[in-house]
Amino acid sequence: MTPQSVLLSTASRRCPEALGKCSALIVALLVLLIGACGDEISPTQTPTESVIAPTSTATALSPTARPDDQVELVETNGDTSPLRNPSAEWAEWNTSLEPQPWWRDSEPYSCHTPPKEASPWIAAGMADLGGSDPLSLIRYYGNGSYLRYGGMGFYGCTLTKKYSDATHLDSPKDPTYYSLGNLDIDIDIVRVPPNATGWFQDDGERESMSMEEAVALFNAHVSPYYARISDGKLNMRFRAGVEFTLEGEASPDDVLSQHMYVIGAQDCRGEQKESGQCNSEALGGLNRILLTDVTEDTGGFAWNGSAQFGLVNLRQANMETIVHEIGHGWMFWPHSYTEVLWRPGGADSALDVPNPYSNIFDMMSSLSLTPVLGWHPDMPSTLAINRYAAGWIDAEEVALHITEEGRYTLQPPRQGGHQFLVVSSGRPYAFTTLEVLEERSPAHIEEYPQVFDPSAPGQRRPLRYQGVFISRYDQSTGTGSQARLGPALYDQRNPDFETDVGWGRDDYSVVPDGETRDIGGGVRVAVSRNTDGSYEVTITGGRIAPFEQWCNPFWFAGYEYDTGCALEGRLE
Repeated sequence: MTPQSVLLSTASRRCPEALGKCSALIVALLVLLIGACGDEISPTQTPTESVIAPTSTATALSPTARPDDQVELVETNGDTSPLRNPSAEWAEWNTSLEPQPWWRDSEPYSCHTPPKEASPWIAAGMADLGGSDPLSLIRYYGNGSYLRYGGMGFYGCTLTKKYSDATHLDSPKDPTYYSLGNLDIDIDIVRVPPNATGWFQDDGERESMSMEEAVALFNAHVSPYYARISDGKLNMRFRAGVEFTLEGEASPDDVLSQHMYVIGAQDCRGEQKESGQCNSEALGGLNRILLTDVTEDTGGFAWNGSAQFGLVNLRQANMETIVHEIGHGWMFWPHSYTEVLWRPGGADSALDVPNPYSNIFDMMSSLSLTPVLGWHPDMPSTLAINRYAAGWIDAEEVALHITEEGRYTLQPPRQGGHQFLVVSSGRPYAFTTLEVLEERSPAHIEEYPQVFDPSAPGQRRPLRYQGVFISRYDQSTGTGSQARLGPALYDQRNPDFETDVGWGRDDYSVVPDGETRDIGGGVRVAVSRNTDGSYEVTITGGRIAPFEQWCNPFWFAGYEYDTGCALEGRLE
């Protein structure tokens, strides 16, 4: 597995137990262990370069058709339309750097962001936090090639060979390309033979859900969820794509190459695949979701404008996994989690890498210690900084702490006014955010005592879900899905700190009504709740709340598992 293939995949399902079994000295096994428990599975090869998906709403396409032929697709309503020639379109997009009229306007996001003289941070005498947006919060590494359908994953500022002034494997030039306006996503289904090989714990059972049923479920539940959390700024629409049967040994390794062939993106099978002749550098921009029908395939993964799930997630109504993966693949949101080493098996177990599902206050981590099945349109959304990056929170809805002391009113999500508050760390591209937590439905509230509290019976109480949530956001080692995001504070009085934090059993970053916190450098935060659900936040002690740079990732372990520098700088 190449570093790029790890970076292009993103992890989502909830199996933190497996993390405790992973040796820090054999980090490459980590992704395999996660996959073995139904987590997202990194592709075994780097995804292939690709093109825009056909606009047809076909449900069947012959797998023997050549991708450069004019193939007739069978539509669900009985009509037919030709498949466009992808080879010609791909060549056309790659031969010119001229922008196309259907691309949204965007500021020139770049690896070399020019100084912003109008930055409010500079005006306040502090270091600019970096970026091209009006408040200098989000810094996206740009792709100067303008390509929408290739070379745009999640990572870095490496120059491309083809265009010496363009970066490779970066977030799109326009970070809100997928997150504003209408977004049409095609749904494809692959039927896997019962005697297929290589599928984890496969018992031969298959999901029989039809294409029509699957598309209807996405439109009935996923679309309204994203419409709600975007405050109506994203209209996600799902359409029927292609349905095909996996051929050959029908192993998981065959899915990607056969899918690319069937949809007309690339013929990467047989001798071409074995000889390494396929250009498998950066699949992206397809706007497609592929569903597999193996009943035990409960995980999923996502990359730039594409995702793959087990169809069983729809039958089980595993909504959080679905919307989480879309958050990775289309919105470029990172995992948010506790950036500390932890001991999964208790005090006597070895320190292990941070658990990416340990922030139960964000659906881009895990909203519960165990999956909450069912279609929940009121499921909590992602954190404010992600919604801001998606273009769903306007600049005037962000409060900046640029004075020695300040008092701010923060509103609950999507209720107008200030949606979050930003405090500088003193370093570019790194800051602390404060926001009001979204009201939770009973399905997403755990009532059993699990959080350390010396004043509670047995020193344990249930999690708190109301208050002002304090996070840290650090893009100094990467942007997009490489940004480091997670809770800022943990209760280190807890004798089981190194076990509980990784399991999500800590809510010290939630400041309830009437309490205070020191967020670094002597800067203190006090909160009080108003009758309308908003919170008054008072900051004293200075303008800068410093925190150490969060950890660089191991290049061979993927962007979300780090060196553990947040604690002792090493694994035991």
